[in-house]
Amino acid sequence: MKAVGIIAEYNPLHNGHLYHIEEAKRLAGSDAVVVAMSGDYVQRGEPAILDKWERTELALQHGADIVVEIPTLFCLGNAMQYGRAGIRILESMAKVKYLAFGSESGDIEELARIAANINSKQLEMDRIISELSKSGYSYPRARAVAYSELFDDSKGRTVLEGSNDILALEYLKACKRLKPVAVKRVGADYNDELDVDVEYQSATAIRSALRDRKDITDYVPMSVSAAIEQAKYSDHLTFSDDWMNTLKYAVMSMTAEEIDACPSGGEGLGNRIKSMIADAKTWDDFIESVKSKRYTHTRISRLCMQIILGINRDYFLSSEPEYVRILGFTKKGRDLISEMSHDESLPLITNINKQRDLVSAEGIKQLELDIHAADIYNLVTGRDQVVKSDFRMIPVMTEK
Repeated sequence: MKAVGIIAEYNPLHNGHLYHIEEAKRLAGSDAVVVAMSGDYVQRGEPAILDKWERTELALQHGADIVVEIPTLFCLGNAMQYGRAGIRILESMAKVKYLAFGSESGDIEELARIAANINSKQLEMDRIISELSKSGYSYPRARAVAYSELFDDSKGRTVLEGSNDILALEYLKACKRLKPVAVKRVGADYNDELDVDVEYQSATAIRSALRDRKDITDYVPMSVSAAIEQAKYSDHLTFSDDWMNTLKYAVMSMTAEEIDACPSGGEGLGNRIKSMIADAKTWDDFIESVKSKRYTHTRISRLCMQIILGINRDYFLSSEPEYVRILGFTKKGRDLISEMSHDESLPLITNINKQRDLVSAEGIKQLELDIHAADIYNLVTGRDQVVKSDFRMIPVMTEK
């Protein structure tokens, strides 16, 4: 049995994701789908609107065969760290032969060419980016300018300057063993608002519609709509604004130096955040007040979540995941796990109580952060602290 790997957040799972899963299997000619998924926090620096166990079950109901967790440390990292972590996890699973990712261009050869250019002069690009950042350039802007200085390639700069295909390039840069296939994105772009004339809506638009109490049933599977309604009924559906008081408490409890020690901190952001937190009313308004040309909205949002979780960059030495934690599987996924359990370069973890001794010392730090992050998520969202504890939860199993 061979599998295609997907890196995803499913926040929430929508009809475009179903299309992507089916196209991934078709293009790769694969028997099974393995999803490396963000846990309770997503790469934009926000809480997932449903927890990782709920999103795992929905993914398994709609085409995934195995769902594994990308550790929190990397979910709250930049695009390069997040992409590299997802690739590392999938490449460590011997039966995963392909990587399928969504792409606005759908041009795998063009994306591979740009990724190869960056890899060939990464040190020079890093040097130029560092210099430009000191002059007030945001990272995406600095990277695009650095690329244009090193390569006569206007098309490559256009890709780097926008949000389109950014993660696709990071996946390709990190890939060593997996064969990549690009699924051309259909429907709305990532940051588009809800458009009733578009068949496939973006997750961003769907979350925005949910905040505005608009109907999203045409854009997600019925089971996702039901899970969201249940979360609303239980008062568990969560958005960034629900975390504002938690953020205020965390900022007030830390020094500016401690904030600057977070992975996305530094350069005086600690003082800036502490001086503005008292007047903050909503999450997005606060992020907008702190951000500048140099500091992107996403970087500040990730920093806020790192503050809440107490993530210190000096505590973690490894730049890659040290284990593969399985969140759920179908019957086919269980058979696939049994085929590959002795072939993996990273330990497969299904029970954190019994298998901690399989994990390296650095991996234990990553795992402890995952457990802590889940506890905080459950606390803020009103979930049962005991029942939903990572120490109690076992992988989701479905027959489909």
